[in-house]
Amino acid sequence: MRDSSKNKNPWMTAGSTVLLLLLFLLASSRDDGIASAFTISPRKTGLDGSKFASSRFSAVNTRGHGTPSFVIGATTRKRESFLQSTTEDQNQETSSEQAEDSAVERALARQHREFDKLSSELSSPVLNNDNMVAYEVVDGESGDDYDITLTKEDFVLTNKRDLRNDATMKLLSSELGLENFLQKSDLKKPKNPSSILPNSSDLPLDVLLQRTLDTVEDVAVHLRRIPFEKGEQELTKEEAETRKTVVVLGSGWAAHALMKVVDCRKIRLIVVSPANHFVFTPMLASAAVGTVEYRSMTEAVRAANPMIDDYLEGKAIDVDIAKKMVTVKLNSLLDGVREGEPPQVELNYDHLIVSVGCKVDSKGVPGAEKALKLKSLDDARKLRQAIGECFEYSSRPDVAGDEHAEERMRRSTFLVVGGGPTGVEIAGELHDLAKDITRRDKGTYPNLNGNVRIIVAHSGPELVPQFDKSLRDEAVKALERKGIEVILNTRVTEVADGFARLSTKVFDEYGDVQGRDEFTLPVGLTVWCAGTSPVHFVDKLLGQLPEAARNRDGRIKVDKWMRPAMPDEKLMGSIFVLGDAAAFPEGDEHISRDSTLPQTAQVAGQQGAYIARLLNRGYELNMTPPVLSDLALSADENNVFYDPLLTQWLQLRGIAEANPFVFLNLGILAYLGGGESLAQVQVGDVPVFSYWGSVAFVLWRSVYLVKQVATRNRVLVTFDWLKSAVFGRDMTRF
Repeated sequence: MRDSSKNKNPWMTAGSTVLLLLLFLLASSRDDGIASAFTISPRKTGLDGSKFASSRFSAVNTRGHGTPSFVIGATTRKRESFLQSTTEDQNQETSSEQAEDSAVERALARQHREFDKLSSELSSPVLNNDNMVAYEVVDGESGDDYDITLTKEDFVLTNKRDLRNDATMKLLSSELGLENFLQKSDLKKPKNPSSILPNSSDLPLDVLLQRTLDTVEDVAVHLRRIPFEKGEQELTKEEAETRKTVVVLGSGWAAHALMKVVDCRKIRLIVVSPANHFVFTPMLASAAVGTVEYRSMTEAVRAANPMIDDYLEGKAIDVDIAKKMVTVKLNSLLDGVREGEPPQVELNYDHLIVSVGCKVDSKGVPGAEKALKLKSLDDARKLRQAIGECFEYSSRPDVAGDEHAEERMRRSTFLVVGGGPTGVEIAGELHDLAKDITRRDKGTYPNLNGNVRIIVAHSGPELVPQFDKSLRDEAVKALERKGIEVILNTRVTEVADGFARLSTKVFDEYGDVQGRDEFTLPVGLTVWCAGTSPVHFVDKLLGQLPEAARNRDGRIKVDKWMRPAMPDEKLMGSIFVLGDAAAFPEGDEHISRDSTLPQTAQVAGQQGAYIARLLNRGYELNMTPPVLSDLALSADENNVFYDPLLTQWLQLRGIAEANPFVFLNLGILAYLGGGESLAQVQVGDVPVFSYWGSVAFVLWRSVYLVKQVATRNRVLVTFDWLKSAVFGRDMTRF
């Protein structure tokens, strides 16, 4: 690695910084102020059709009347090339004027055609003929790159040496810097030029402090309910009558977190779920190949909180929000033994918690319903059974011998549809399983050594888009190093018995889609991990809510206290929607984004604990914002919500009015197989570190072990990992 600091010109670096700050000062000194809008425009190909390593960004800042103030044209490269700087002097770095004009001339017509299309995608403040867009183009003959701008307006900083060497410009031109710039800056009225620069050390200390105090409160609630759990203390009849009835639909991350935190001395809790357990879903891929056993990563609903009043094994099929009543169809517990339909029951509630999750979306692809899914424990069990059958089918005598190698490989070909964390993890786990069971010495199927094929088909241009750019690139490299085939920009159009039809985008030399390449892929098993959609009960509920409650993807929009819009104000706060069923808006008072929080276990778990605390504290949940109710403040010893110590605690913390829900992002992990993982750790929007490889794998296992919901699970998971490492995976099927 060359030290680029030796080649830096300190006067040029200082000059570019001063120039940028002067620009900010001039812009902010105008009487009309600055109304900022930013656009990120990815550029994927150069003139020669070769793909760039990463996206190109154009940050456009406009004044109050839509006139461009400045444009920063910048490039974010791969990690290796980003850390390198050229040692050539300025004469060597800059091509001759004739060569530059030639390159621009060849690109200009193409860029002008793209300009109108790109401008139509910009936000309204910059929809005018004076838009400034900075492009980077590549000379297909010489390979030299140039920055050009399709405008003649105020000011454009295109000096590549400044962009590369100046710390301020490097921050603004990085993906993380630009994201933090959008999220952290007060874009409406910056008080001074420095206020619009991102501060990567701006930790959400207020959120961390509140979460710490919440945990202290949760511990106190748990300690106070221990005598009731042991039967040493009971509620009086009068106290029991003042409890509120809360019906929880589901047993996933949001529901489980609520069950753990809620104070059942104050809440009569009824749980309705078709599964009588909580499952640690991030380890479903491990369970599907036998690395971890099913029961090691589950906890029974009744064990989550011994004070739960009732649990019904069934699913909600209807709701009457005016009567506050939900209809539940119970599961048939003895299929094939008892005749007739299982009974239905109606439950009244004071508050209904809708945490029903989502389902895998087949996207209307013919035959996709035949593919295996990985959303629940039952899905993992079916997938494990199917994987074992594929290996057994590939080992039959009719495909023995070298002459049948092609058919043997077809039968042991696994197609994973979807390149998100779930798809990447199941591909990595399948690789580990295949390597384990095809060993020449102790493998169960040594005759299949070299015949197992794993393919990941992803419709997007990059795997695991939730991760940072460097980790997304590493995900592809790591999988390909292991022999896993990765096909990007490809969607599956049909799934059939023994084959799947795929369609891949075909690009021209400029990076435009010219068509699609259709082909058939022989497969033994298809695993569908591409997309989700709401469950049927969400549609039922939306049918009784105002149209404003329907999100464009079919989920239920909620406010900052997890409440959907209601047809009657009196019903506000009677229903809460959590987890995958909820569309919670991102943004804050400075930035309003047309996006919602991701459908992840981390989001759902934090939402469940948040609602449990709202219930515990006795807020008046039909008010905006919710405030402490009269029940919590009235000196009535027979009222379970009268808790002067808790009231003083809340007033001391300054939350007599309920704070809105705030998601604290702690990062994301994904397993790649072969003892390698991706680890992106952050606190809120502030990155802490990003790793890949074996170090990230140790972190992945450590976090998943600590996050198990009980000591029992931690012990069982540890023994499962040890057992798999020493004795291999058990391929027994029942």
